Amino acid sequence: MVLLVIALLLVRLAPMRLWRRSLGRMALPPATGESTTAHRRIARAVDRATGWLPGDYVCLPRAMTVQWMLRRRRLPSVLVFGVERGGLASGDLHALHAWVEAGDAILIGDDPTRTYVRGLTLVQP
Repeated sequence: MVLLVIALLLVRLAPMRLWRRSLGRMALPPATGESTTAHRRIARAVDRATGWLPGDYVCLPRAMTVQWMLRRRRLPSVLVFGVERGGLASGDLHALHAWVEAGDAILIGDDPTRTYVRGLTLVQP
C-alpha cells in the first residue's frame, strides 16, 4: 500500500526523469521468461490494495508498484508504456496506458477493450 501511494505521488508531482530509472532500463523485452505464481500473486496483491486506499490508482501507479515489488524479489518483468492507435491525435488522455508483463502474460494493466501500440519498455532482470 505504501508503494502505491508513493507511485501516485511521483506520477502527480515529480517529472518522469526523476523516477523512470527505478523501474528498469530501456530495452527491448526479453524473448524468454515466464509468468510465475509469484508474479501473479504480487499483481493480485496490488489490485486488492488499491481498494483499501483513497484516490484513483490508475494504470501507471499500479504498474510502477508491481514493477518495484518484482524487482525487489529479483523476478524479471517489463513495464510497457503504450498509446492507443489514433487516440492522441483526438486528444483522448485515455489513449495512454501502462502495463507490466512477464513472459507472454500481462500481470497488471490488461485492457482488452482497446488496442495499444507498444512504446517505451523498461526491462528489469
